[in-house]
Amino acid sequence: MAYIGSPAAPTIATVSDDTITTAKLADDAVTSAKLVDDAVTSAKITDGAVTPTDLSTGHPNWDSSGNVGIGTSSPSGLGGASINTVTNGSSSYQYVGAVNGTKTFIAYGDASQNIMGSVTSIPFIFRTNNTERMRINSSGVLMHNTTAVSPATTNNFGTSLGHNGTVPQAGIVNTSANGGAGLYVNRGSDDGNLVLFWQNATLEGSITVSGTTVSYNGGHLSRWAQLVDGTKDESIVKGTVMTNLDKMAEWVKDGVEEDNEQLNCMAVSSVEGDPNVAGVFVNWDNDDDDSNDMNIAMTGDMVIRIAQGTTVERGNLLMSAGDGTAKPQEDDIVRSKTIAKVTSTHVSCTYPDGSYCVPCVLMAC
Repeated sequence: MAYIGSPAAPTIATVSDDTITTAKLADDAVTSAKLVDDAVTSAKITDGAVTPTDLSTGHPNWDSSGNVGIGTSSPSGLGGASINTVTNGSSSYQYVGAVNGTKTFIAYGDASQNIMGSVTSIPFIFRTNNTERMRINSSGVLMHNTTAVSPATTNNFGTSLGHNGTVPQAGIVNTSANGGAGLYVNRGSDDGNLVLFWQNATLEGSITVSGTTVSYNGGHLSRWAQLVDGTKDESIVKGTVMTNLDKMAEWVKDGVEEDNEQLNCMAVSSVEGDPNVAGVFVNWDNDDDDSNDMNIAMTGDMVIRIAQGTTVERGNLLMSAGDGTAKPQEDDIVRSKTIAKVTSTHVSCTYPDGSYCVPCVLMAC
């Protein structure tokens, strides 16, 4: 086959600005199927070719660092919402929102975890109906319907988790209600435990329900007391018999003396058959740095101290021996001097002076 002449070079005409408008393009005239992958690359679009004015109201804005702003032209500045991705090792964190260029909120997820929260010392606040309902501060204290870290100790109302009234402390439930109970505990249709008490991973007591009866198990009623001079006498040991004094205990907080209508001072009982027996010593309160307080058992299950050489039998009624120990009464009649009834002759502990403790039921001392 022969050619006559040379073919003319093709002519590619340019299209002036605004000659092709959206009105001249039918819907779906240009589809993804008509554009091969990578046909339009970033190298073919010069900086500034697509501007916010080319987009509808509420357009996103990209800055030179890759931050995305929605409703703001300064994604890392104050106002609007901004989003950017920061890679930390193998993890990518999405920061949403910023104040004066400081990233404040983080959302992240991978195959093993999801994270959401603040990345500064400001609190993380939850709202409904544009009203704050809950917050978590930078110490991890959670506050529900309150902004007080310790509502119970400051007479505020609400619930916090993780604060003991002085400093943050894990495991603390701090709750306060106005005009109602601060704690509701319910069990379904069967009987059993309502509350369990543990110490050092050992179950020590419980509150149970059986029909209409609620029982406190494994404990006794007690009260706070002080020595008359406010000192801490470490020689007083568990189970020691105590006597009542007229002087009232005193507590001062922030320079102000607290009200006290009923808690008096005590001493080790020094009178045989003492009718003023107050109970038996349990321990010193090591949680209060402002005063030296004794925990005195008054009614219920406890141990009581018996002098060396004194023998007791199960069922014996006990009275003060006059030296901080107890001894059997001469009869089986409950009197004003009666302090307890022996429930077992099992010796729970023996002290250096030979005195020992046995289980008993204290009788409303």
